[in-house]
Amino acid sequence: MMQKVETQKHSFGFRVLRNLLPGVSTSGANGLTMSSREVTDRGSSIFLSMPLTDNYRIRTFLASPWRQYLAVLVVVAIVTALGYPLQTWINYQTLALIYLLTEVLLALVVGRGATLLAAVLSAAVWDYIFVPPMNSFHIDDIYDGTMVITYCVVALVAGELTARLRSYQETELRTKLLSESEKLGRTLLNSVSHEFRTPISAIVGAAGNLRAQGELSAAQERFIGEIESAGARLNRIVQSLLSAARIQGGQLQPRLDWCEVRDVVNASLRESAELLKGHPVETKIAAGPQLARMDFFLMQQALSNLIANAAIHTPLQTRIEISARTEGKELHLQVADRGPGLPAQELEHIFDVFHRLPNSKPGGVGLGLAIVKGFVEVQGGRVSAANGANGGAVFNIRMPAADNPELPEETL
Repeated sequence: MMQKVETQKHSFGFRVLRNLLPGVSTSGANGLTMSSREVTDRGSSIFLSMPLTDNYRIRTFLASPWRQYLAVLVVVAIVTALGYPLQTWINYQTLALIYLLTEVLLALVVGRGATLLAAVLSAAVWDYIFVPPMNSFHIDDIYDGTMVITYCVVALVAGELTARLRSYQETELRTKLLSESEKLGRTLLNSVSHEFRTPISAIVGAAGNLRAQGELSAAQERFIGEIESAGARLNRIVQSLLSAARIQGGQLQPRLDWCEVRDVVNASLRESAELLKGHPVETKIAAGPQLARMDFFLMQQALSNLIANAAIHTPLQTRIEISARTEGKELHLQVADRGPGLPAQELEHIFDVFHRLPNSKPGGVGLGLAIVKGFVEVQGGRVSAANGANGGAVFNIRMPAADNPELPEETL
């Protein structure tokens, strides 16, 4: 469980900021500047130290194994030095309990190896110095022999259980920290994304108003076109961030209904019209109704992302083919191009969050295909990527379908 937690150390929101703005920093009220990684790591330290501040500081100091073993030697020596004059007033059985308590306390701050050393060393020292006959490992009384063996077993078990309890506590605390960090990251991401939308809309609207004034030079037309294109790209990035945050947060609630795939394809083509300029598009939809239960908006966004991916990562005049047909109880929706295709070693990670292919065009953040996967799977479908037999990339979406869905009868 600890390994799983460690692999998820940085929340989605902080990973978004790190991928969008590699130099992003978080400034505190005192003027200090920390990277998102430092914020997360420092937050982990602070959170874990809240319940047991002194305990955490000691464990930090004893992070090195050699310090742990040295600490065991020093503590056992101190207990022995204190116990030697005390044997006048207390018997050696009571000293065994003191050693046992010391070993349990050491297990709270040292590792399993050092805990094992503490158990063996304390048993040996107690037997040699305090158990009659003293200054010898020889034991005459069977009761004392049984007690020494029992002490060793109890010390080892108590140390192991204490170490496990400490590990469980650290895992629970770290899990809680990561949950809070994830929630904070999503909140921050949503706030930033929504704040971006207002200036983006203002920029695009101002560019449109300038175009509406008329009597513009060729240079002015070109500048306005660049502003509108950049604004549209920023808007797509913001929308991708919000969609990815919803997927990561488990907030997607698809509204499944019977949809005609032709309507989904046409809506996606209209949304991607600007990106498809210079790319011939061919649609091949099988005759007859092609129906499937899906969320129209989510499927349109998934298909639009696949179309945009094909348009962006292929040269101009590269043909893009969109096909749909029903195969048994599944609707098969495919987007294929005649571009350079996908590296074979990248196919396994093509749908990972923030994954970008080598030599990809600048401007993307590696969220488009991850969003496709999230949107399709939340509707009960699946998506895959492959290279076409004649070259190019092929993306396949398969959704549950039915031959004769029960549609409501129209009334006149």
